[in-house]
Amino acid sequence: MQRVVTILALVLAFGVASCSRPQQGSTVVLIVRHAEKASDAEDSPLSDAGTQRAQALAGVAADAGVSAIYTTQFRRNRDTAQPLAARTGVAVTEMPVDLQNPGDYGQRLARDIIEKHRGQTVAVVAHGNTVVSIVEGLMGQSVALGDVQYGDLLIVTVPPTGAAGLVKAQYGAGAAGGSMMKK
Repeated sequence: MQRVVTILALVLAFGVASCSRPQQGSTVVLIVRHAEKASDAEDSPLSDAGTQRAQALAGVAADAGVSAIYTTQFRRNRDTAQPLAARTGVAVTEMPVDLQNPGDYGQRLARDIIEKHRGQTVAVVAHGNTVVSIVEGLMGQSVALGDVQYGDLLIVTVPPTGAAGLVKAQYGAGAAGGSMMKK
């Protein structure tokens, strides 16, 4: 497990380094879907695989300078963020969502992050049906990401001026690398 986390951290670092370096004062947002859940219950805890993935997220993001962590009100999201929060000492901010009708949730969360955390690194633990709208809110345009999987790690860099950038990487068990997209 530690070897997988180390390899993934190196892949992530290479992916970010291969992009143009973020401008001074850029806001960096790490966005993941919550880890695997134990059941289909509305407020399911994580499965064993999900707990391992949450630990992998903490291993990959612990040294990224995260200064804020956002989740929704669901246990699976809080449980995914908890190891990162414990490792960094950063409190989790809960922003509730109606999963049946998320509406402008992604836009609102993106606005909140930019207004309150400009120039900082923020982690977001979202849901499969909200990740894309959060990325689009941060980038200011439509983005084709397809189905967001449990191991997807989306890194959006919002510079003070110019176009936002997006790196799509993988973390945890079954991670396969990443790709870069630019606005």
